[in-house]
Amino acid sequence: MDGKCFHERREGKVEPIRVLFQSMEDCQRFVLAVENYPFNIDLRSGRHVIDGKSMLGILGFGLHRVLDLRLHTDDRKLAEEILSKIEFCICRENMNIAI
Repeated sequence: MDGKCFHERREGKVEPIRVLFQSMEDCQRFVLAVENYPFNIDLRSGRHVIDGKSMLGILGFGLHRVLDLRLHTDDRKLAEEILSKIEFCICRENMNIAI
């Protein structure tokens, strides 16, 4: 782990988890899935970082944009629980992105 931040690990290097919201409903599902966890969840686009528990913040970034997700916890179990809840918006390497 990188400090107190959970990331996916690929081939020995730490990679951010990338998420993509295709609709307002995706944003709402995401916020409902993460809002009650007792640690910070950030979304980043370039140098801009927002609270991942904020529907308004997520919509401010706009839809159809790949964002980096940061879970500020050392609790692997909780991090994996969140990742399973938000699997619908996690980008996969071969995912087609509508821009």
